[in-house]
Amino acid sequence: MTGREYLENIREELSQGRYQHRMGENVLRAFGYVRRRATAIEEINATLDELGLMAVPPISANMPLRAPRIRFRLKPENHGVAFEEVSDPEPVVLDEFDSPSQDSEIQDIEDSTLPEPAFSISELTSANADVECISSSASIQEAYTTMLLRKFSQLVVADSAKPMQQDIKGIISFHSMTTAMMNGNPTTVGECIDKDVIVVQSDADLKVVVSQLSPKDVVLVIGRDKRLQGIVTAWDLAEEFAQLVDPFKRIGEIEERLRTLLRKRLGKDKVVEFLTDHGLSSDGSIAEIDELTMGELLRVLEAPQNWDALNIPLARGVFIKDLDKARSYRNRLMHFRDPLDESEMTLLSNFCDTVRLIQL
Repeated sequence: MTGREYLENIREELSQGRYQHRMGENVLRAFGYVRRRATAIEEINATLDELGLMAVPPISANMPLRAPRIRFRLKPENHGVAFEEVSDPEPVVLDEFDSPSQDSEIQDIEDSTLPEPAFSISELTSANADVECISSSASIQEAYTTMLLRKFSQLVVADSAKPMQQDIKGIISFHSMTTAMMNGNPTTVGECIDKDVIVVQSDADLKVVVSQLSPKDVVLVIGRDKRLQGIVTAWDLAEEFAQLVDPFKRIGEIEERLRTLLRKRLGKDKVVEFLTDHGLSSDGSIAEIDELTMGELLRVLEAPQNWDALNIPLARGVFIKDLDKARSYRNRLMHFRDPLDESEMTLLSNFCDTVRLIQL
């Protein structure tokens, strides 16, 4: 099922007078995306416009991924009444990813009709950035100077700023210039073109693209409109995933210090007994403190009797609130969802610094 078909189903259900709510991550998944990149947002909104649909809250870089859910409506102009006159239809849950549970809360389920959410090359920032192109008739000096000033390792050779795939002649790089000079006296870009360049579609699986980066260190990304959408180098890939390193390290330190705190001040037996009594560990299956997840650490620490026994000179409610945020950040990073923004990274860093102050 394509993203357009996904939204067409929503429109059909709305026309039948049924509520339509979806999780933001499911909408992204239907279009083959995982993260809220500009490319994904633009494509979804363009399809919504074509189908006469609107989303509340809007599909944007800040839209919620899980809660609150996104509600879809028919655009007022598409059914001839003012927005205020549109009555709310009978509530019916019809999300392919959702089904009502016994307590009437909506829970996610798998849907075999949609593709697995592969982490595509378009999720990377550089795959959606303007690309510097240079004409084949330009001088080598112009290419060399541009690359030095922009700190590029290569330039795309094409005669337009955003060329169609068939109009891309190749790339020029320091390596291709050196190779040309070893075999003659080139003066123009056209004499130094490396035509053996890898071109991938914007929805290509990142795992596959990584293996292609090895021999060339660069791939060109072509969008759905068949035009050059971005360029990804091995450096771009390393830089993007490096953004995950610092938060991962801090989260790992938080987990390890809290486990050590429980081990020394409560002991394994009391922790396992608490988790078992509260249905958080079936049959006392946790054998060691080191096996506790951050969610389990949260449940142990938020219990007043455990907090008091630990004798931590901090306000439990405030501490637990930020620990829960750190847990949610960990889940996002583990699923390679959006990297932490500046405010989130500050909160995580401050929380890690505070945990370091607790005497172990």
